[in-house]
Amino acid sequence: MALSAWDCDGDLYCVLTTEIGVGEGRTVHFELSEACVVPGGGPSVPAAPAPGVAAVTVVAYPPGEEEPAEVFFDEAQTLPFAVVHHFAVTVAARLPIAGL
Repeated sequence: MALSAWDCDGDLYCVLTTEIGVGEGRTVHFELSEACVVPGGGPSVPAAPAPGVAAVTVVAYPPGEEEPAEVFFDEAQTLPFAVVHHFAVTVAARLPIAGL
């Protein structure tokens, strides 16, 4: 699992990447959401971003699978185009790294 966060016009967004399974049965989920900062637990544990409810989810399967990638949208949420563009670029860059 990996989390990356960025600021867009003063709002914090994040991409949560989760790999499930191994080998040919593996899938990778990419979730885009607004993020919030969780307070740290003192000087040794700094504040950190945490994902919110996923607005967009991409599910990618290994090559050779008969299933194409799937995209799901939360109809209750709207996002700036720049945020969705950043998410698409991030997913496209991570697919080869994930072997997909």
